Amino acid sequence: MNRLSSTNKSLSFVGENPALFDVMKNRNQISQLIRGKELKSFRGDLNRSVSGVEYDSRRIQSGNLFVAIPGLATDGSIFIKDAMDKGAKAIVAEKPVEELSFSIPEDSTAYLQVEDARTALAQISNEFYGKPSQRVKLVGITGSNGKTTTSYLLEAIFKTAKYKTGALGTINYRYGGKTFPAPVTTPESSDLNRMLEEMAKEGIEHCFVEISSHALALKRAFELDIEVGVFTNLTRDHLDFHKTMEDYKNAKKLLFKNNRVKKAVVNIDDPAGREIFNELGGAEKLSTGIESDAEIFAENIKLSDKGASFDLRTPWGTQQIQTRLLGLHNVHNILTATAVSLLQNLELDGVISGLQSLDRVPGRFEPVNEGQDFSVVVDYAHTDDALLKALQAARTVTRNRLIVVFGCGGDRDEGKRKLMGRVALELSDYTIITSDNPRKEDPIKIINDILTGLPATAKEGLDYEICIDRKSAIFKAISMAKKGDLILIAGKGHEDYQIVGTEKKYFDDRKISAQAIQERIEL
Repeated sequence: MNRLSSTNKSLSFVGENPALFDVMKNRNQISQLIRGKELKSFRGDLNRSVSGVEYDSRRIQSGNLFVAIPGLATDGSIFIKDAMDKGAKAIVAEKPVEELSFSIPEDSTAYLQVEDARTALAQISNEFYGKPSQRVKLVGITGSNGKTTTSYLLEAIFKTAKYKTGALGTINYRYGGKTFPAPVTTPESSDLNRMLEEMAKEGIEHCFVEISSHALALKRAFELDIEVGVFTNLTRDHLDFHKTMEDYKNAKKLLFKNNRVKKAVVNIDDPAGREIFNELGGAEKLSTGIESDAEIFAENIKLSDKGASFDLRTPWGTQQIQTRLLGLHNVHNILTATAVSLLQNLELDGVISGLQSLDRVPGRFEPVNEGQDFSVVVDYAHTDDALLKALQAARTVTRNRLIVVFGCGGDRDEGKRKLMGRVALELSDYTIITSDNPRKEDPIKIINDILTGLPATAKEGLDYEICIDRKSAIFKAISMAKKGDLILIAGKGHEDYQIVGTEKKYFDDRKISAQAIQERIEL
């Protein structure tokens, strides 16, 4: 039985017994899963096979390998005993075995100490599931805004071209005719590799993955084979997690640094995008933009309440685009999706057909129409830049007043609250400030933070009002709407819940809006 004291220096297990791998046929053997990976120490039988890779002890089944990852609030090592009690055959953790408050029986459980458990989870699950990112062509999309719409555009393009596709992102995970709820934008690395293997088995050829900055920093997306890496833009967001914009930008860059990215598409209108584009050097890449000297760009842009039209210019030719998606930000998204498609050798005519087949994305400037003579639009905009773009898009299609309903999430970046307040008041005709997902924060405190950003000339009752209850705020906006007005309900988009305290309650802006409109019509 192999043993190594935790006091030994780091080692690469592949160097301990190289001949072992010459005869290795079962990829599920522990020794196969960790080959070439650096261990700090190990003990127990590494020749046994495991039946699965888990990071959540609640999901452990007999025969699994459990990776104890350090969480943001809880250290996963406290769940090692629970995993063993449920039948885990192997434990991977950062903590030395000698520091555990219980013993690990070597005859039944292997224990592997690693420097970084998140790296280990990504690497081990990649091996366990047979390196699935090499069998499904991935497009990895990162950026503050536009990830979801870009993935929907790509899905429409590739489906039009008769490819089997999958998509993983903020709204849901969908592939093989099935749709799954998305607890986070980017799944944990083992879940991601498992889903990619399922896609590969079902013959799915292309998958479009939204990759958040959290996922990159926490190595959920790590050492993946990515056909095309995409950067959309960088605006203020998630500073409760990243602390500074520089940290946030550097997290986005990890898409290209921590994965095997073959090709790249980058928006160079964005300063961070231009920086990334230049850092990619001679890699196969395409730049996109409207205001810059990009390779894929738009000219003669016309925005209306019917959508947008523009001349799409590419190295492969020029085409006129007519889209039902509203706003200048969606022109950027179309440029990105076009560049990705052309880099994967799709014909430009086919790309255009796919682009024009998509008329809406859930919770992204999504209209609610119950036959009323004013417009209601629900949008996910939850940052000052996203709210700015949504209001600008709304202004182009509003014939009368523009009314906005918005709030800010609790336990998140407080600095953006005053910025969103200023944007809302400056670009709308009337603002109703309400709650978003207050979580454990006092909604009044959040609203007071928003109020600090309002222009000095803003007057309550004339320019804005406060309505803490979100349902009441939506009903109020719809009750005051006149013919030709547009109401923008911002912040939650596709979400069908509201988090108050620790309770997650059913709440859907679209359903509440429809209910309010119906009740008004019936009066």
